[in-house]
Amino acid sequence: MAPRRRRSPEESRAELLTAAAGLIRERGPDNVSLRQIAESAGVAHGLVSHYFGTYAALVREVLRVENDHIEARVRDRIRAEGDVPTAAGIMDVLFTTLADERYLRLFVWAELHADYQGAVRPELVGLIDTMEAGIRGALAGHPVPGRGRIEAVVLMGLSAAYGFAIGGRTWLAGLGHDPDDPAHEAEFRAQLTRMLGAHMVEESGWEGAD
Repeated sequence: MAPRRRRSPEESRAELLTAAAGLIRERGPDNVSLRQIAESAGVAHGLVSHYFGTYAALVREVLRVENDHIEARVRDRIRAEGDVPTAAGIMDVLFTTLADERYLRLFVWAELHADYQGAVRPELVGLIDTMEAGIRGALAGHPVPGRGRIEAVVLMGLSAAYGFAIGGRTWLAGLGHDPDDPAHEAEFRAQLTRMLGAHMVEESGWEGAD
């Protein structure tokens, strides 16, 4: 147990999040308690409930921080590609992230928990803003896809990537394929990227973008 010391509320909350993230990564979200998190952070047990309410709320806050990191990596990838958000670049970030089974367990636990109702994510909205600006820049002088089409592509990409990460091995085995052969994921990613890229520009009628 970490020694207790005087902290500001901001410091206590941040250290509890760090302790929770470490324990959840190590043991999984089903095997960690509020008391264990408090002991790891060196604070009174009641402070965890004070700052986060329930364990489910704390898990979702840990997931929010992890999602912020993903969105930051997507933004970095967009900037590296010259502010043009290609489907291939975004899918690469998603599949790399979802290869981490610890993150995937955290995501599934939070999504399936009974009292989870979702929330508006300003960072995700901001990411769509960045993508829209990049697409408008790339298609300068050409018709551009509407906001709804960009959001649909992002939702389809997220759904397909997360679905494959969760059930892909089982489905590949059920089809008689070797789930350990990386060629299957590579092919799925390539096909998904191609479809998303085509759907992105279909509305604009322009065929020169990825």
